Amino acid sequence: MSFLQKLIGAGLRPHVKRRARGLTLEQAALNLEAGRDKLMPRIMRAADTPGNHEALNHWIGIERWSQSRLRVAQGAPFVADRYSGYRMPEGSTLAELQAGFAAARVESIHMVREFARLAVDPATLVRHNDLGDLTVSEWFAYIEDHPRREIFRLKVR
Repeated sequence: MSFLQKLIGAGLRPHVKRRARGLTLEQAALNLEAGRDKLMPRIMRAADTPGNHEALNHWIGIERWSQSRLRVAQGAPFVADRYSGYRMPEGSTLAELQAGFAAARVESIHMVREFARLAVDPATLVRHNDLGDLTVSEWFAYIEDHPRREIFRLKVR
């Protein structure tokens, strides 16, 4: 882990923990939906620029990677990988990236609802590369928070 990643992790970890304090899985589902509903209009108005492609693909990669980590709470083996393998292919069009983000968010919402249905313990810990061990609730707060914190990167038409 680079020094910058350690620094980001040290600053972001308390923020994520604060956002997840007292968060139920049902509330996490509602937060993910509300976040999607707030982000998607701006995402759909995004200008077709390399910077916007990068921002969207980054958010998609992080969300999909987070989903992979969360599957560990359901018994999947832990894989110590990076988010980059979860990005969409280079050269994806803006429309593909917009649809990719929407699909990733739908999957996150489905996942948190499935966790609630199966009574997955929201206090189960799963390792984050930069933030250390996060609970399931903290992971879902992280997923919702990530693109919201970075929405300034997305330039609209």
